[in-house]
Amino acid sequence: MSLQSRPVSLLGSSGAIGSLLQLSLKPSPVPLLRKPWRSLNITQGAQSAVRFDGVEPSRAPAESLVVLICKSYDVMAAVSTLPTTAPVLILSNGLVPLIRPLQEFRREGALFMGSTTVGAGKVSDLDSGDGVREIEVKENGRGQTILGCVGDVGDDSAESIAHLSNFQAQMTAASFPTSVVDPPVLMKALWMKMFLNCLINPSCTIKGTRNEEAKMDTKLLDECLAVQRVIDPNVTIDQKEVTKLFDEVVEKTGKNKNSMMQDILAGRKTEIDFLTGFIRRIGEEHGVDVSRSRELEQQVKTLEFHRLGE
Repeated sequence: MSLQSRPVSLLGSSGAIGSLLQLSLKPSPVPLLRKPWRSLNITQGAQSAVRFDGVEPSRAPAESLVVLICKSYDVMAAVSTLPTTAPVLILSNGLVPLIRPLQEFRREGALFMGSTTVGAGKVSDLDSGDGVREIEVKENGRGQTILGCVGDVGDDSAESIAHLSNFQAQMTAASFPTSVVDPPVLMKALWMKMFLNCLINPSCTIKGTRNEEAKMDTKLLDECLAVQRVIDPNVTIDQKEVTKLFDEVVEKTGKNKNSMMQDILAGRKTEIDFLTGFIRRIGEEHGVDVSRSRELEQQVKTLEFHRLGE
């Protein structure tokens, strides 16, 4: 099978980033849709709607790399719906807490993970009532995307790596800067992404502000680093490099409302359990002071409770 002929399926293609990739990648990924939707009509800006007819996840096309983009709390359930031999790439927030469970659960087929700073939001999202979901998506930025294996996750055969390289080529051709990296580099990137989500999302959500209002919380960063060093000492991250990346992301995404705030505003469950909630749980298990993480987790859960109850 040639590089160009390797298919890609997209599970989570009805989310903002998934919808953007569905429109942008060529050839278009096969959308894996769970009921009640059979098809997606996706638009971006002034362009005409593009229709994508979906396939049940359990019937993902043979030889297809399944790219999974969904909320972290849905990852395990989503993976369980896929053929056991399908190679899977997960591009979700809060992946660090999921690494070990996924390693234990998925013993067949290749399992890859990635970190992306591609930004997107929905302008509208409507159920037309006939099994078609009407989505208008807006692009908010094209940051770097990195892909790879984490430690001994999955099968590293040449065939599996070829799927990953093919997806990298498709992303690059669509002007999304993407690279495949070694496991230690990817693991560090996943931690850095988690730190940024912990440092930006809860505080801005609680205050109701955009990313440009985010301020470095050194107490929270110290807690995050302490927990990372306890459970993943092979990864070396210092405060200065996190602070540098934090400043860069805040500057580039200043006008954005982070995904946690968007969840609260839409009355959806947040990913707090996989961010500061995870830092709090691990810290308590190992005697690390995680009082700031606990405070933010409780405040976000209070907001979540009230919004879900409306």
